[in-house]
Amino acid sequence: MTDYEKYEEDVVYTDLVNLLEETKVTKSLYERINNSLDPYVPGNELQRGEIPYAVVRPENSEEVSIVMKYANEKTIPVYVRGSGTSLHGAARFKEKGIVINVRNMNHLKIEEEFGWVEFGPGHRVLYVKEALEKRGYFLPLVPGSIRIASIGGIISNNTSAHGVDTELGKPRDYILGLEVVLPTGEIVKTGTKSLRRIAGTDLTQYFVGGDGLMGVITSIRMQLMPMFESTYGVAYFKDLESLARAVQRIYLDKVPPPMFLEMLDERVAKIAFKIKGLSEPKGPLIMFQVKGRDKEDANKKVTQLVECIKKESPIEAKEITDMEEWHKIWGARESSLPYICQGGKGVFAFCEVVSTVPGLVACMQDVKGMSKGKPTLEKLGEPYLFGHIGCLTFHPCFIIPADWPEEDKRKAYEEVFDKEAELNLKYDTAGGEWGQFAMRGPFFGAKWGESAYDFVEKIKTAVDPKNILNPNVMRKTVLENR
Repeated sequence: MTDYEKYEEDVVYTDLVNLLEETKVTKSLYERINNSLDPYVPGNELQRGEIPYAVVRPENSEEVSIVMKYANEKTIPVYVRGSGTSLHGAARFKEKGIVINVRNMNHLKIEEEFGWVEFGPGHRVLYVKEALEKRGYFLPLVPGSIRIASIGGIISNNTSAHGVDTELGKPRDYILGLEVVLPTGEIVKTGTKSLRRIAGTDLTQYFVGGDGLMGVITSIRMQLMPMFESTYGVAYFKDLESLARAVQRIYLDKVPPPMFLEMLDERVAKIAFKIKGLSEPKGPLIMFQVKGRDKEDANKKVTQLVECIKKESPIEAKEITDMEEWHKIWGARESSLPYICQGGKGVFAFCEVVSTVPGLVACMQDVKGMSKGKPTLEKLGEPYLFGHIGCLTFHPCFIIPADWPEEDKRKAYEEVFDKEAELNLKYDTAGGEWGQFAMRGPFFGAKWGESAYDFVEKIKTAVDPKNILNPNVMRKTVLENR
C-alpha cells in the first residue's frame, strides 16, 4: 500500500486555485462529501480523514494534466468522478485526495462527413443519446441508469448494460479513438479519424474497459450508427425454468437475436406492473425489442422470435403494437429496483450473475437459491430476480431492512458478492456491466489466477508509479478500505 503525503486542506486548495482558477476548484464540505459516496449503504459514513481535500472541475485535457502533475509531485491520490452510480464500489475511496469531477468536460461534435461523433466524458448518457437521435443516429450504450450515469464511466467499464452482446456488441466495438491523460500528466491521443479500425497494438483498448486504472479519459470518438426500425414483444411463463429454456432456444435455433431481452420474476413484475397501471402479469416474463433495416425486416424478425419462444409453451407470447403498452412494460423493467426498494422499505444489495447458454436453467435455479448457506442472506429469503437474460445475466436483489444494524448490512453485502463470485466461477463466467475490480477484487484473482492479477498491477505500476490514480479500485478483499 502506498504511503501518501498528508497536507493541510487549505494548502492543497490554494495550490489548485493557483494552478487552475477559483471557479474550477471547491472546498465546500457538501461537495467534497457528495463526490465521495456511492449507491451502496454500508461504509457510506465517511471518516473525517477520508473526505477529499478538494473537488476540481476541469474543462479539458490540459487542465486535467495540470492536476495530475501536481498530484504526482505531492504524492496525493486522485479520484475521477462522473455521476457516482458505480454498483461495485469503484466510486468509493479511503485515502484523502483530490476528486476530478468530469462534469464540465462536456463538448459534443457530430461529424457526419467522417461518420463519427466526439464528446466529453461528463455528459449524462441520455443527453448524448438524444443529441444523436435528433440527427437520425442511435447510441449503442443503454444502461439502466441512462438518465444519471456519465458516459465516461460507461466507456471506462466497457458496459453494454441492457444491450444483448451478440446483437449490439460492446462499447469498444464502436470507439474509434480517445484522448487520455496519464497518471503522470502526459496527454495521449489514441486511434484515428478513419472508420477503419487499427490492426495490431491499439492503445484505445488499454483504456476502454480499463476500470479507470490507466488514465483519465477526456474525449471519446465513437462511430455513428444510423437509426433503425424497431418491433416489440412480450412472453409470460408458468415458471422461471421454462422462461430460461425459451431463451436457450433463441440461441440454439439461430434466431436473429433481439437488441434487448429483459426478464422480471413474478414478484417483481406484480409490484412494477401495479405501479405502472398494468393488469397483473400472468407469470414471470421476458420483454424484447428487435431492430431491423426497415419495418418489414423488423416485423419479420419479431415474428421469428415469437414463434421460437412459443416452442417452449409459454402462457402467452406476442408482438406488441400498442406503444403505450410497450412503454409501460419497459418502464416496469427500468424502474423495478426502486419499486421493490419502496415496497420492501429497505436498501438494496444486488449483484450480477452470468450464465452460459447450456447452463441457463441450472444457473436460474442457483440464483433463486443463492441465500442458502449464507447466514445473513438466509434471514432475507429468496431474492427478487430481474436482469438482462438476453445476455445471460441475472440480477438477484435482496432488500435489507433499513433498521438493521450497520454491521448486519455490511455482512449482507459481503455475502452477496461472495455468492456472485462463487456462481460466476461455477459457470466460468464474469460480469459484463460493472467492471472487474473494487468489490470484485477477490474474484479476479480466483477466476484468472494471481499471476493475472499481478500482471494488471505491473501495468498499473508502469503508467502510475506512485499509484495515485483511482488507487482504491484494485482491492484483494471484498470490502477492503471501506
